[in-house]
Formats: sequence, structure tokens, C-alpha cells
Amino acid sequence: MARGGVPLLRVGCTSFTVQDEYVPAVRECVRHAGDISLLLLQAGDHGRDLPSPAVVRELKHIADDAGATWNVHLPTDGDFGSPGRARDYMDRVLRALELSLPLNPHTWVLHVVTDKRPAVAMQPLLTAERESLVLRSLGRLRTVLPAPSCLALENLERHPYGFLDSLIAQSDYSRCFDIGHVWKEGGRPEELLPLWRNRIRMCHLHGVSGRDHRSLHLMEAARLDPLLHRLWREGFDKPITLEVFSLDDYRNSLRAINASYERYRNSLP
Repeated sequence: MARGGVPLLRVGCTSFTVQDEYVPAVRECVRHAGDISLLLLQAGDHGRDLPSPAVVRELKHIADDAGATWNVHLPTDGDFGSPGRARDYMDRVLRALELSLPLNPHTWVLHVVTDKRPAVAMQPLLTAERESLVLRSLGRLRTVLPAPSCLALENLERHPYGFLDSLIAQSDYSRCFDIGHVWKEGGRPEELLPLWRNRIRMCHLHGVSGRDHRSLHLMEAARLDPLLHRLWREGFDKPITLEVFSLDDYRNSLRAINASYERYRNSLP
């Protein structure tokens, strides 16, 4: 299957699509996708769990040779549960952000978590005090980011859909629209798309079958088509990362998208 392999959508993969160390994994990934999501999910104390600058230089060389682009998923081993925890979290995030700058990513994706056990019924979504803490904390990233809009806040499972709305409205940050998280909560991402579209910088796409991050071929057409057909109908051009973690799931997901595209074409007058 050709690299990317999907009509009219910018589809890429994660660096964990191949289960290996970063360099051999990405060397294989660029054969299959033109945009790679570098997953830096664990920073650890003082960045001990991040790849070395030498590894990042090699990743850049691999991607440059292949003509591939990057986005980066920033660490998730932290939260905004208190001022001290927020400070520690931003220390970890800053190390990962600065490490990945040589890749010239188009987007850095961040989780905003204040409670390790969030629930859809959580009320209020964020107190004014907690919003202020998050925005002050994120302000530390602004001098490092090429532009504030390069930071995309991701909607998470078990969070209310409106959890990020006020933060986005009060800032220049973007959204990472995780479509699979909406499906997992029983929602309809095609209905959220027009509400969020003007601030979406990129998307995460993965199927749900018992759990999320599954191949899209496990999704019923009745759930997959309304979202994908709307993307094609509206000329959606933002990068989409297939957040699955094997080459088989990636390839099967591409086939599911292409099958949906054929149904879309056949539905046109």
C-alpha cells in the first residue's frame, strides 16, 4: 500500500506503530506514513526517560530523507492537580518540547488533567482558580513554542466534551481532536467537528471495540461513515494520526478508511 494510502486526507502514524526502539521504529514508519507522531509519553525525573539528543538528530535525518513531517505527543506523566504538581509537570513537558524542537514539528499535543480519576459527570468543568493555574503554567511554554497555536490540547476520555472550551477561548492554543475518545464515550464526533473546527490543528483517529486504540476495521460503517464522509464533504485538510500500535492495525485502518471513501463516492449524486 502506498505511503499514506488515503484519498484527500493527511493520514499519519505514531512512532509506536512499530514496536521497537525509536530509531528502527521510525525508519520503518516513514515507509508507510508521511507524518509521524513522536510519542514522548514518559519524561521521568529530569528527563531520564526521554530519548537522547543524538537519537533525536537521527530521527530528524531519517524523516528528512523520507520527506516526512512530525508532530509530538508531550509527556503525560504529570497533571495540574496543585501548583506544585503543575510546576513539576511543566518541567517535564519543557524538557520534551526543547528536545524535540530540532524536528520542527507542526504540532505539540498536551493532556490537561487535574484529576487522575475524571468522570463525564464532573462538575464544574474547571474552577476559575484551576483554569488560572493551567493557563499560567502553560505560559511557561510560550517562549519556547514557535507560536502558541502549535500547542494543541487534546480532549480526553471520561472528560466532558466542554472541558477544554474555556481554556481554548481564553488562549491562542489549538485543539487536538481525539475522535476515538468521543466514540469511546458513546458520542458522535461528526457533531462536535463544526463546533471545534476553527481551532482544530490535528486529529487522533482510532477505533473502539471493547477498548479504544483499535483498528478502524473493527468499527461499524454506521459509526465510521458519518465522521469520515463529513471530513471529505467539507474538505478537511488537517493532519490525522492513526493512533494504533501495530503495522497490521495501521494497514487495516487504512483499508477501512478507503472502503468508507468508496461508500462516500458511491453516495454522491
